[in-house]
Amino acid sequence: MNRQKIGLILFWLGVISIIAMQALTWYQSPVQRVHTAEELSGTVHAIWGVLFWIRNLGGWGLVFTIMGVLLYTGEKGSYFWLLGFLPGAILGVGMLWQPSQIVPVLFGIGGTVILLSYFGLLWLWTRTYTAYKGVARTGRHIQLLGYSFLVSTGLLLCMYFGNPNVLALAALPIPSGESINLTLSISMLLLFVGQYLVARGVQETTTSPQEVLRTQPGAARTNTA
Repeated sequence: MNRQKIGLILFWLGVISIIAMQALTWYQSPVQRVHTAEELSGTVHAIWGVLFWIRNLGGWGLVFTIMGVLLYTGEKGSYFWLLGFLPGAILGVGMLWQPSQIVPVLFGIGGTVILLSYFGLLWLWTRTYTAYKGVARTGRHIQLLGYSFLVSTGLLLCMYFGNPNVLALAALPIPSGESINLTLSISMLLLFVGQYLVARGVQETTTSPQEVLRTQPGAARTNTA
């Protein structure tokens, strides 16, 4: 079995895992929202019950999908696909790492990295956008808007987690979870739509003149005349 087939299998396994996780979350959340863990013990909605374990294991779908794509598109002999384990590792560390107190330096470094990366992205975008034409350029504009929403999500999260831990800012209102969810959802949707348009534009520009001719009405009659 070659790399591309293994990559496709991993990708679809990941997709199925994530869909199952999301479906079980929709099924269990309404009940778990109004009952305690003790009340649900011994039921199908029990915390650490069978369905809950399936939900947690479904999170590995994120790892399977990215590894599948990297395997499918990677060069023969490349081990870059192993980096697909990183999202799962970060997710695991994030669940287990519980600092005894807030680490302000980490927030400062993280915010600086986010903003500098965003400014760098804007600068690179202005230097390369002319390489895209038509629908691909439209896609690039939409991608840029998606990145802006993603940075906005980061700023909302900064206020959400930071303000309550800063004495002088503790009384200020913080963003709601709904606003953070909405902004992040819009950013991912815009990135997807932008990438789709870029891919479609690149596909159109790489179509050979012969293929374009064959798709035009009357081309066959012209060639055989």
